[in-house]
Amino acid sequence: MKILKSNLLNIFIAWIIFPIMLFISSMVIPNGLNTNIRQGIADLIVFVASFMLNKYWLHQQIHWINFDKIEQQIMTALPTIIFVAYLSSAMFFVNDMSFKIEILIMTILVGLAEEFCFRGLMIPLFLRLFRGRAFQAVLGSSVLFGLMHLINLKSVSFGYVSIQVIFAISFGLLLGTIYVKTNNLSLVIVLHMLKDLFPLLSPSTLREASKMQFSIAALVACLFLLVIALFISGYQTKGLKINTEV
Repeated sequence: MKILKSNLLNIFIAWIIFPIMLFISSMVIPNGLNTNIRQGIADLIVFVASFMLNKYWLHQQIHWINFDKIEQQIMTALPTIIFVAYLSSAMFFVNDMSFKIEILIMTILVGLAEEFCFRGLMIPLFLRLFRGRAFQAVLGSSVLFGLMHLINLKSVSFGYVSIQVIFAISFGLLLGTIYVKTNNLSLVIVLHMLKDLFPLLSPSTLREASKMQFSIAALVACLFLLVIALFISGYQTKGLKINTEV
């Protein structure tokens, strides 16, 4: 029971630091800065805080990069690569694409912060909680990743945020599965960055996204994606148990 409480406490601390640091960042970062720069700085602050938390409290091993069996890693990541490519394919049909270094840096920092927290830290903690069972660990970290998006309730409707939560859980399942199968956080960060990057390069796409509202069609689509992500994650991690002994 003591070990259970300790694991749950560590998971809660690793999770709550993200919204707390975002809130602190919103108060200390000057409002006059460009939105992308503000977002990048906020995620950098989150990453540094999470990194220090891990160094001095959680002590989880982070598998930053892995060059072993690259072909197998690519095959594991293939469903997510296809998914990211599909999401980005619409960008080939817009005529206002413009590359901005600030957007590239911002998406890298977002991917770094979120993947370090929710895959790098959360999955090992959930593995200990679930005694090495990979699917349960991936699912647990993905649910918390989705719930983190509830902070968007301050600016958008509950209906739309609910879609964001479901989408984030689905994407988290795919990324988490890659991490437990490849021990390569860098690969996960790159995929996350690419998913965010291309829509941000088109001003017209951003304007349309800012107008998006809740719809039954979008909810059904996200639920369908969730089912697919659950199947892929369950299939790829079937029977996978990871040694959590220190």
